[in-house]
Amino acid sequence: MGISAWPLVLAVAACLALSACAQSGGPEVPAWPPIGDYDAEPRRPDGHVDSERLVRQLQLLHANTYFWLICHAKTDWEDLHEFLPLARAAGINVWVYLVPHTESTPPYPFSEPFKQDYVRWAQEIARLSLEHDNLPGYVIDDFVANMRPGRFTAEYIKQMVDAGKAINPKLKFYPLLYFPEIDNRLMAILGPLVDGAVAAYPLGRSQIERALTFLNDEYTVPPGLVVEFPRSTPSQPGDRGFVTQEAQVTDATNARVHFRYQDDYEGPTTGYHVMQMRLDDRVVWAEDAGGHDQGEVTVDLREALAGKQSVRLSFGVYDEKGVSEYGLVASFSDLRVEGLTLAQPDFSENPSWQQDTEGAFTLAFVTGDQGQRRWKLPLIIMPAGSRGEYAHRYTDEPTPTNIASRIRMSLGFVERGEAEGVVIYCLDKNETGPDLEAISTTYRAFWYRMEQARASGMAPAE
Repeated sequence: MGISAWPLVLAVAACLALSACAQSGGPEVPAWPPIGDYDAEPRRPDGHVDSERLVRQLQLLHANTYFWLICHAKTDWEDLHEFLPLARAAGINVWVYLVPHTESTPPYPFSEPFKQDYVRWAQEIARLSLEHDNLPGYVIDDFVANMRPGRFTAEYIKQMVDAGKAINPKLKFYPLLYFPEIDNRLMAILGPLVDGAVAAYPLGRSQIERALTFLNDEYTVPPGLVVEFPRSTPSQPGDRGFVTQEAQVTDATNARVHFRYQDDYEGPTTGYHVMQMRLDDRVVWAEDAGGHDQGEVTVDLREALAGKQSVRLSFGVYDEKGVSEYGLVASFSDLRVEGLTLAQPDFSENPSWQQDTEGAFTLAFVTGDQGQRRWKLPLIIMPAGSRGEYAHRYTDEPTPTNIASRIRMSLGFVERGEAEGVVIYCLDKNETGPDLEAISTTYRAFWYRMEQARASGMAPAE
């Protein structure tokens, strides 16, 4: 079968899947993986969503899934009712996408009409899903930033999810997460409560692979150091949070320090919180917090240790400039040293590690942890599709070729059965634009490969 024939096959397969849902009495994700787009919807002059044009755009994209954002206009919930049957006829599933408290506090718009009553939202979405079998579930944006008292506590999340499932047990809830946020601490809360996750803006394969270990509860976490600065709290230049330990130099000519680092701050701000490693008072490694940094580093200390018999080794975060609302969680792990001797050679709590703090920084050593395979949560990957967001997230140019390349990387996880689907963030769906054309070609080729694999019995079983 050639690629040109595949859109017909996809449409038939999607419609068959939706027909099966109707017979079973509730919505299901289609047998084919959810592949699609989010937001960036066309609108008519009266401000309503142009539903017919949006369906045509999604068909040109070869998408079977769309995340419907309720935020831009007070009529978005009303327009969804019009869009759902049109999407169903085209074999397209639709997830409701809501904004959280941090994005719905004046002057920002609410998700209308139920605003921040997410229990009510779950109930109303569940009722609508009983009417439209192509409505599998709902997503809430920037979820971790809103997991705090008075917002999404574990108790409230359970109440919300249970309220929806009481009306439609098959209704799914996926929080929107960022890859560096996904760890054992977060999943200990969310793992028993949610049906899956959407994770945004993968930097590369290793970041997705790491997230999957936590979503599948198959992770291994070594001992580590966590440095936190609270949200909505001011700091002064020079505020800091460090642990420090005396080290004996045993082989200066071969001295190296290896460790992993990570921070949870998403934005592009620079020159405020800076992760550092120091020898005495000399900074020998630094990484500006921001952009959800994570990585593994080896620091060569041969020059810095020349002529020294001992040195004070420090890790932490330093404020080059004061902040006002810039919360941060930074971590260090997998410490290994060469040419040095430490009384405590890893990031485990021990009197050998001394704290050096100024301001509101707090420090904590976390013990190692091992996943128990208690859950296996599906993952929908959300690569950046809009050029502005792509430029904000990545270092290469936001060309159609580069956008398509990152989407292909994400689709590979779906083809191997490791991720559930891919939904792009805000692709420019202008019918004559180069971005739609490039991603349409990428999606079409993906569907062709999936059809070929399933025909030969090579694709993952549903």
